[in-house]
Amino acid sequence: MSFPLFNLAHLDYLGEEIQRGDSTLRIVHIYSEAPDYNWVGDDDEGIACVDDAARAAVVYLRHFELSNDQNSREKATELLRFIMYMQRRDGLFYNFVWNNQLEINRTHQNSRAEPFGWWASRAVWALGMGARVLNEVDPPFARLAEERIQRTYPHLGSMLEKYGQYSHIQGRAVPRWLVMESASDATSELLLGLIALNRAFPDTVLDHMITRFAEGNATMQYGSMNEFPYGSHASWPGIWHGWGNSQTQALAPLAASAVHEADHFYPRLLVLGWLHSLRLDDPDHEREFEQIAYAVRAVAVGLVRLFEATADVRYAEMAGLAASWFTGNNVAGFPMYDPETGRGFDGIISATSVNRNAGAESTIESLFSILEVERIPAARRWLGAVGDDPVYTTRKGDEIIYRIFSNTTDSAAHRIALIMNLTDESLTIIENDELDRFLAN
Repeated sequence: MSFPLFNLAHLDYLGEEIQRGDSTLRIVHIYSEAPDYNWVGDDDEGIACVDDAARAAVVYLRHFELSNDQNSREKATELLRFIMYMQRRDGLFYNFVWNNQLEINRTHQNSRAEPFGWWASRAVWALGMGARVLNEVDPPFARLAEERIQRTYPHLGSMLEKYGQYSHIQGRAVPRWLVMESASDATSELLLGLIALNRAFPDTVLDHMITRFAEGNATMQYGSMNEFPYGSHASWPGIWHGWGNSQTQALAPLAASAVHEADHFYPRLLVLGWLHSLRLDDPDHEREFEQIAYAVRAVAVGLVRLFEATADVRYAEMAGLAASWFTGNNVAGFPMYDPETGRGFDGIISATSVNRNAGAESTIESLFSILEVERIPAARRWLGAVGDDPVYTTRKGDEIIYRIFSNTTDSAAHRIALIMNLTDESLTIIENDELDRFLAN
């Protein structure tokens, strides 16, 4: 399978191999700033972290799985070795290293091992993917990845001891057995790792944990298409934000809340425009900027996973439209991914300003989105789409908002419209001749 837009050159460049005894480890340098795009570290945190190594491992593993590219397999394995190096005997993970001697930053708030949080969740995701993808080609390493995840079980068990307990915040029930008690976003990425591990090595203990974490995540979904916060999965109490909010990606085969978010909330982002965050105590407060690749990936790949789980082509089409943010279908009209260099740019600051740095996170999240969308024909055909302004109208007493997207780069795909009927809270997607008839009436 070929991926014409997928280019690992910049991510490869951000990586650095480090020899420790007989093992080769790989780190990913965190920042890369325009215009020269050299490596840049952080004086307070360090030069590389588990967060980015885990993200990169997932992308390399997925590329190997889809293409049998042995370079991607090797880099993924080296990254997983670094992640294992950063794990303590008690199962927790440090995040940052100061230098390429792998001196660990043990004190910064974004690097401490306690409590089990974001970098531990991402580490489990990468190790779970490693166990699943490498099980046939390198069974001993896959089993090692499993054992490293099993070291985290006491910490996961401590979370799940609160199963069934809820806080009530702003009139909403909030489960207390998730990562950091109620971080649905971090829990979604933890779930991705546990689900991957369970596919490699099915286990009743994993089944139990997956079911309960998934239930907690699904519980933190509120509203519908016409009721704030519109069917989104809250990130944590009081807020929805885009980055890392991977609930639909994780829950696609598990919970109806994934379909609900895709049918009710994701169309709002595609039709009315991307958001940075929503405050759940203030329906009038919608923050638009900064927009980042990490938020778009959660939607685009989540929709791909939902298409795989349901075979509903609407979700593939929406995935392509979501990923068109990377090719320039965004409020700034700027391509946020450069296929010539493989750089993913760091964010849209405003309608007239783009952060053209290309750090690890943005590059990796861009690559992940492009890779997943390019392999699905119904998604790929809309990757180069450009959207018109949304249209507000009333038809037969129903309040409707729709947006038309055009794609002149694919002769088989011309125009598509997402139509949100706010009155009956339904989503319709139509193309070409059917769209012409809709517009004529």
